[in-house]
Amino acid sequence: MKTNSFIKQLIAAFSFLTVFFPGSARKAYPGGSPAYFPLVGLFLGLLLWACAYALEGVFYPAITALLLLSILTIVTRGLPLGGLASLLDGLSRGRNEREIGRIMRGGQRGTSAVIGICLATLAKYLLISQLIEDGALPSLLFFPTLGRWSMVCLAWSFPVAQEKIFAPMPASRDLWWAAAVTLLCAILTQGLAGLGLVALAWVFAYGLGRYCVGRIGGITAQVMGAGVELVEILALVAVVALLS
Repeated sequence: MKTNSFIKQLIAAFSFLTVFFPGSARKAYPGGSPAYFPLVGLFLGLLLWACAYALEGVFYPAITALLLLSILTIVTRGLPLGGLASLLDGLSRGRNEREIGRIMRGGQRGTSAVIGICLATLAKYLLISQLIEDGALPSLLFFPTLGRWSMVCLAWSFPVAQEKIFAPMPASRDLWWAAAVTLLCAILTQGLAGLGLVALAWVFAYGLGRYCVGRIGGITAQVMGAGVELVEILALVAVVALLS
């Protein structure tokens, strides 16, 4: 029974965050699925690492980084980038909570969204390229895991605004399971410095959540997507800085 529940929650997590198991996207997500978000991130990292290892010596690091970033965007359906674009658009054009929410849910995107997508994509491309050039391929496992950890932090710490993302919301047990996977990945790929990076991601996610609660009234799927994108960039910057 427990194994069956674990599989359902894991499939729900993959369906929510990736292109895998699309048939499950129309079903209600089990409440425990956020506990496995970092596990999905770890899978994404393993996919990037395997591709980078296979392409090592075949292409220049810059070309390999472009391929890896393309794979990550396709597999995640570009949802984190879309969330970042929606959040930037809403915050830059909306004057109050209701207006910001309407803009974020709208299909049209403004200048802030386009600039945000371009800068975020360029930053990740350059940073991933630097990781490959430095031979730090295990770090490719770390940043997607940390990004999905930020989603759990946001969902657990703040109320949901306008839409119900999970049913029910993540419990303390989900937070600890997600933290265990994230910390294990951090230590194995970054050593003791990884613990500091996990704490930094928590602080950043909490600050983002607190700001969005003040402006929007709570957390939305777009805010969580933006959190993933920003924490991934933060993790990449920190790892590259440590390598330097």
